[in-house]
Amino acid sequence: MRERHTVFLSIILRWTVLTLVGWLAYALLRALWTIIYLGASFYDWIWYLPVAALIISLPVFITWRLPLTRTASVTFAGLLALALISYNGFGQVVYLQPSRAAPVPISFWSYSDFYSMPESVMHDLQTAGGRIYLDAGKDPFGGEHGRTLAAGLRRLAQYNIEVYLTPAASNFLSVPVNREWIANAHSLAADIQREGLTNVRGLIGDAEPPSNMPMDILGNEQADFYQAVFGLRDLIAAVHREYPGLQVGVTATSAHYLDGFDGDADLSVVMRSPVDPPGGWDFINVMTYSSYFPPAWRAYYVYVVERAMARRYPTTQVSHLIGLVGKGMPGEPLLEFDDLVRDARLSRALGVHEIAVFQLDWALQVFGDDFVRRLTAAVNGPQSDSTVAVPFSRPVSAMFYGLAAADALLDARGWRGSFWIAWAVLSGVLVRRQPVANTHKI
Repeated sequence: MRERHTVFLSIILRWTVLTLVGWLAYALLRALWTIIYLGASFYDWIWYLPVAALIISLPVFITWRLPLTRTASVTFAGLLALALISYNGFGQVVYLQPSRAAPVPISFWSYSDFYSMPESVMHDLQTAGGRIYLDAGKDPFGGEHGRTLAAGLRRLAQYNIEVYLTPAASNFLSVPVNREWIANAHSLAADIQREGLTNVRGLIGDAEPPSNMPMDILGNEQADFYQAVFGLRDLIAAVHREYPGLQVGVTATSAHYLDGFDGDADLSVVMRSPVDPPGGWDFINVMTYSSYFPPAWRAYYVYVVERAMARRYPTTQVSHLIGLVGKGMPGEPLLEFDDLVRDARLSRALGVHEIAVFQLDWALQVFGDDFVRRLTAAVNGPQSDSTVAVPFSRPVSAMFYGLAAADALLDARGWRGSFWIAWAVLSGVLVRRQPVANTHKI
């Protein structure tokens, strides 16, 4: 009786391991395909082959008590050696020459009303050739604040500087407050038309996971998510119909955009912030902030994000929000001026359509009123001849590979989950046909 119980437990253990390993193999291999398609180089993705092979094979080898033959020993040793040798990307460093690419327009995210901005800064902003993304707050055109804001926007128009305003929302552009954001967007579009602000060319949403709220890992709020998607699609259509001169765009993390690569919105559902879907935005902007990472990772992070976005949206002119050089949320790390210049030069070398610096007001306080002028000269002037070195970073690569693997694992919640169930059944058949007594012990 005890022997039969032991055999039963052994079968259950093997079935569980084989099932989980199969699911894991799906996620790891699909993640490998994703990063290769999105531009990962050989020296980057080769490391994941031996690592995936070891992760997949070792649990099966141990639980099935397969014999440790000479061939198996050599194979495991070879996989381990390859993983160790290729971990650092063989020491690869990419060198980029910004001056070989066209000058890149430099835009700025701001919270200022520009009414009292120094003339020198206004001239510098005009020379930078970019836009202003302006967070105007709640009820932006109400009362004295509204009159000051309108005057500042008209002042920007005198310098031919386009502006994109951010509709207010209590918790970003996210599922819990999507109706609030949509209502404020409608109201803001009407205000822009009423004020006759011809240089205000559109609206931009700040799509991020809602603060102080849990992720929707189990997908319990998918209905609310897709209701928000339909609401945003209706908003974009309504703005195009009622205000033909206005555009509607969005800024979001790279995870939001790369999520839709496999044809679903798994990660966006988890993060509770819809971006693609709904899609259909007139322009898209990516939060390519390197300040969150250790200095040795930063250049490669920007490099990977910008290449991946170019592959993900080959026909779309993608803008990248770089920094941080100004305070956003409390405690966020900031870049030094030279680090910002590196990220901007790197972006120019990769042919990015536009870079936007977050954020202008704090940068002017920290780096002085000549900040915009110095940045423009360093990125697009004669000083931009210097080469930008991009050393490989395995932690950055693993972060994106892990993101792709997590996205693949979430496929179990959709129609691809039927394949996962089929594999679980097949695993049971395979285990049942393999007598426990005939297996070898190591």
